[in-house]
Amino acid sequence: MANMGVRLALLLVAAAWPSSKAAVPPRRGSCQAGNGYAANSTDCVQCGAGTWSGEGSTECTRCVTGTYSSVAGADSEDTCKECPQGTWSAQEGSPTPGSCQKCPAGSWGGATGLGSQKECTKCPAGKWSSQEGATSDGVCSVCLAGTWSGENGSSSATHCLDCAPGTWSSTLGSSEQSSCTACAIGTWSTAWGAAAESTCQECRAGTFQPAV
Repeated sequence: MANMGVRLALLLVAAAWPSSKAAVPPRRGSCQAGNGYAANSTDCVQCGAGTWSGEGSTECTRCVTGTYSSVAGADSEDTCKECPQGTWSAQEGSPTPGSCQKCPAGSWGGATGLGSQKECTKCPAGKWSSQEGATSDGVCSVCLAGTWSGENGSSSATHCLDCAPGTWSSTLGSSEQSSCTACAIGTWSTAWGAAAESTCQECRAGTFQPAV
């Protein structure tokens, strides 16, 4: 009788002792289109906005960068709409078009679905634009005659630098300082940003201007 009591006690202790075996994860099959498994669960739940799943999927897939979807329970990647021209988005799984940001001033975006700001094309040197969200290079204005700019993506006409006194340039959209031509020997000019050779004045009688 005493031995039976000891045995019963040992069985009770063994039953209460935690098993050394690792917990077996729940077995999963597949979900219907537009659904995916919840984390650590065998329950299929509806895919949220910004995601989708096809028939037989086990998880919801995020819309890629440059796209968004406000549809819950989407069953196709076709529900992910591309950001419009002049905008970009680096966010995956975006549920709203609000993630599509405008290309910054000094650039433009001619294609839809841009996935980063780097994909916005910069206005070339010698041009500038103050407009955000531009969709074509027609927005890029040229630097005026008498100025130049070697910078890509300029956002203001103030980036167009004046030709220095003693030089002039009639060229529009110049990208190099070398476009500023020196006044001829025997002439001079104190004007900044001169756009014509007529700004170069002749030396007075009895004086000369040596070659530089």
